[in-house]
Amino acid sequence: MKNRNLQGPLITTAIATVLTTSLMLATTAHANAVDEAADACKEAARLITEEDDLEGALEEASWCLTGLQQLKEEIKLSLLPDELQGYVGGDIKNESIMGISTVERVYTQDGDKLTVSLVTTGGAGGALGGLGELGKLFGALEGAGAPGGKKIRIQRRTVIVSDEGGKGALTVQLKSGATLKVESSDLGSDELVEFMREFPIKEIDEATTN
Repeated sequence: MKNRNLQGPLITTAIATVLTTSLMLATTAHANAVDEAADACKEAARLITEEDDLEGALEEASWCLTGLQQLKEEIKLSLLPDELQGYVGGDIKNESIMGISTVERVYTQDGDKLTVSLVTTGGAGGALGGLGELGKLFGALEGAGAPGGKKIRIQRRTVIVSDEGGKGALTVQLKSGATLKVESSDLGSDELVEFMREFPIKEIDEATTN
C-alpha cells in the first residue's frame, strides 16, 4: 500500500499534464474525439485519487494517451492545404508500418501534378526507432549527392533541391526529425520552391514534434 501511495501523486501529475495537452488540442480537432480523450484522462485521475485503483487508472490512462495520439494525427492531416497557388489537393493517403508513418497528397493544376509526402517515426522505439532514423539519414545523404543537388533555406528549414531531366524534388529536413518532400515529373525545382515557400512547413514541423 505504501508504494501505491507514493505512485499516486506521480501518476496524478502525469494525468494533469495530459489533460492540459488535450485542452490545447481541442481548438483544432473534432469535438467528439476531444471529449472522449478528455473523459479517459479525467477517469484515470479519478480512479487513482478517489478509489486508489492503480490498475484501472493505468488502463484509462492508456486510452487517454491513445486518444491524444489520434488527435495529433488528425491535426497533422488537417495541415495539408486543400488548395495552394491554384493547385488542388486530392485524397490524403495515410499509412503506418513498423513505426514509420507516411502521409501523401497529390496536387494538380492544368494537368501538372506534384506529390507532397511527410514521413515521421514514432512509437516504435528500440531497433525500429533506430531503423527509422537511419532511413532519414540515408535519404538526406542521397538527396545531397543527387545530380544538381544543392541546399537552400525555406521558412528557416534546410531544403535539399534536386533537378534532373526537368523533374524537380525538394526534401525538407524538419526540426522535429520528420522529412517533408515534394516531387514532380511535370515541374522543375524552381516551381516547387515557390510552391513550398507558401506551404505550412513550420506548422507541420510543430505538429510532428514529439
